[in-house]
Amino acid sequence: MSLSWIEALKNYIKLNSDTLLFLVLGLITFYLCINFSKDWEGYNFWYRTEAQEVSWKYFLHHYNPFREPLYKWVSKGISEIVGFTGFVLVATVALLFIKLRFLGKIIDDPFVGTFFYMCLYLLLFEGTSIRIGYAVALIVLALYFLKQQRHLYFFLLIFIASQIQLTALVFLVIYPLYFFRRLNWIVYLLFLLTPLLIIFDISLLNLLKQVISSINPRYLDYYNIKPVNQNSTGLYFYFIAFFSTILIAIYVFLKDKIENDKFVTATYSMSLLGVISMCAFRDNVAVG
Repeated sequence: MSLSWIEALKNYIKLNSDTLLFLVLGLITFYLCINFSKDWEGYNFWYRTEAQEVSWKYFLHHYNPFREPLYKWVSKGISEIVGFTGFVLVATVALLFIKLRFLGKIIDDPFVGTFFYMCLYLLLFEGTSIRIGYAVALIVLALYFLKQQRHLYFFLLIFIASQIQLTALVFLVIYPLYFFRRLNWIVYLLFLLTPLLIIFDISLLNLLKQVISSINPRYLDYYNIKPVNQNSTGLYFYFIAFFSTILIAIYVFLKDKIENDKFVTATYSMSLLGVISMCAFRDNVAVG
């Protein structure tokens, strides 16, 4: 009887190894987030101040799609039941699970998707900039639906993600890249040229200051953060070089797939745009 129970347990673990891995990673990430993240106190402060001003009675009156209301309302709603720490636990584990599950579906291998997500330090999203981490889960799901050519779901999920973190809207760029392949050549050109912004010390962020303030005045807080404090280790520029090298290597090894599969082409160009943005906003690491 005991042997059959053990065999059943082994079979269950074997059949659900990826699910168990995702859940364990979610719990580990949650533990690291609340114990070691420098941003944790900031999120707690936000909950103790801004979230308490949310009034369920005046939901529609306070709704503004440019002020990331979904995070505010959902975090307040769940936190009123299980506390703010409980909300972060639920959101981190559930959304990381969704993210890694559908990343695995896109790549056709759940463990390869998880391996690259962790090796590229992307797990830091869940531990520090949690709103970005949560939004990215919906973006990965949106990319999956784009690959399946279910375009309405793609746009809906990008919009929902933008209500958690407004910058999720930048992923809309992948749509024209997906359908108009020639646009990818513009991305390749920008990938080669944007390092010149670093060389000649041109601040794109300052040029866009007025536009950014009109979207959400809160974003002006980024201008008050000294870049030297954000990049005290100097690793930011090494990250640019690191990701650039990886993307060049990927192109060399997956050239045929990148040139012949329009979904792979579009996602590759989006990856290049990540490095391009890091170069363009290199004078403010938090934004870049």
